[in-house]
Amino acid sequence: MADPKDHPELRSDPSWQVQTQVLRAEPASTQQNAGSDCLVVIYTREGRGPLGKRIPLDGPVAELTIGREVSNSLVLEFEGVSRRHARLQRRDGVWWVQDQNSTNGTYVNDVLSRETPLRNGDRVKVGDVILKYLSAGDLEAEFIETISQMMVTDGLTQAANKRHFNEKVADEVNRSLRHDRPLALVMFDVDHFKKVNDTYGHVAGDVVLKEIASLVRSRIRRNEVFGRYGGEEFALLLPETTLQGAITLAQEVRTLIASQPFHFDQTHIPVTISLGVAQWTNVIRTPEDFIRAADARLYEAKRQGRNRVVG
Repeated sequence: MADPKDHPELRSDPSWQVQTQVLRAEPASTQQNAGSDCLVVIYTREGRGPLGKRIPLDGPVAELTIGREVSNSLVLEFEGVSRRHARLQRRDGVWWVQDQNSTNGTYVNDVLSRETPLRNGDRVKVGDVILKYLSAGDLEAEFIETISQMMVTDGLTQAANKRHFNEKVADEVNRSLRHDRPLALVMFDVDHFKKVNDTYGHVAGDVVLKEIASLVRSRIRRNEVFGRYGGEEFALLLPETTLQGAITLAQEVRTLIASQPFHFDQTHIPVTISLGVAQWTNVIRTPEDFIRAADARLYEAKRQGRNRVVG
């Protein structure tokens, strides 16, 4: 079973603190069922902060405030979080999340919300932080499953995270060598993504990344691996695929993204991507060299003017 203390990437970052003032009820309290509820930090921008931290919602406290100010029950010192951003309130055993007229809004399962009752597994996004709500039931099993999923999945896009993607590359390289089968890799990133963030805000940038991930997942096959490799950089690992086949897929993905209407707050955001494609050959010595080969072609695509594929 996964335990956060056994994984350095899930430990607290001293530069960022979650402060909780939630009181715990005694075991014999009538609030015992509410004691099973908690929030889990499953995503922070660039992995800062205590990923995997559990914030209990047990005890007699029926209200919890979230924001940047130290007076909040849950202090989130992150970009995009308002001073008093949101409030959780328990009514008849159900926790409701309410936006407190925050600048960037509060999202429940990617939907902008003023007030929403929380159900087990719901994802609450506050600025650059995503919290997962776990309710009564087999809490330990659910918590362990959440942590296990965090170890392989990017919390924002639900693509494989960088570490897990690198493991898959190593596995598929070994498989390709054993069976003498083709293997291709596509690296791509969003053109002028900093301009998207600067012009429309980080919340809009997150919406763009999530939509791109959803579009790409709808296009790939089950044996292909899609990962988020960096801030706005993604990767596709394509077993049983030649260089030309990977270039064809990359062009289809490029066209799909370029033709997709991305919108945030009723504003159209033009989005294109640049892609680099490489195929595993005997000249490439390591999985890391394989990734570097695709990455070099990605940067060549950007040098040539962006919104194109180089293989």
